[in-house]
Amino acid sequence: MDHDRAVAAHHAPDSPLQQFVSLSVTLTGFDDAELWGTGLVNTYYALFPSIVGDAVFGDFMTRWNYTHRRGAGDASQLHTLVRQQILDDPDFGPLARNLISLWYTGQWNQLPAAWRNVHGAWANDATFIVSSAAYSEGLVWKAIHAHPIAAKQPGYGSWALPPDGEEPA
Repeated sequence: MDHDRAVAAHHAPDSPLQQFVSLSVTLTGFDDAELWGTGLVNTYYALFPSIVGDAVFGDFMTRWNYTHRRGAGDASQLHTLVRQQILDDPDFGPLARNLISLWYTGQWNQLPAAWRNVHGAWANDATFIVSSAAYSEGLVWKAIHAHPIAAKQPGYGSWALPPDGEEPA
C-alpha cells in the first residue's frame, strides 16, 4: 500500500483509529489536525490497549461509539452525554481521564486502585512518561501558549519571558 492510501486508510471516518481520534478530540478540545500534528496518534492508539487489554479498550471504544451516535449533530448534547455516559461512569471515567492526561502531559497515570480491583491489574499500568516526544508534544504547552522546559525553542531562559501574545505586567 502506498503512503497516500495508507494515510487515507488511517483517516477513514469509521476506522477504529479515526474513532479513537474523534474520542480524543471530544475529550481534549483540540481538533484532529492538532492531534495528528503531535505525531502521537498511532503511538497512543497502540499504547492504550497494551496497558488495559484489548477487551477493556474495545468496551471503552464501544461506549464512545454509542455515545457519539446519540449526540451526533449537537455538540452540547454530545458533551453532556460524554460526561454522563463516559466521564461519570466508574468503568470508563478513569480511562477517559487517563486519555486526557496522556494527550496533555504525555504521561500515563496508573489507574485508581478501585478500578484495578474491579478490572484487574495490568503489568503495563504504572505511571510513566511515554517518551520525550510525548512530553514535548503534550497539549498542555499549546493550551498555555508556552514551550516545554528544555525541549523546544526558544531555549534557555525562555521561561523568564511572558508567553507569546502577552504583555509584561
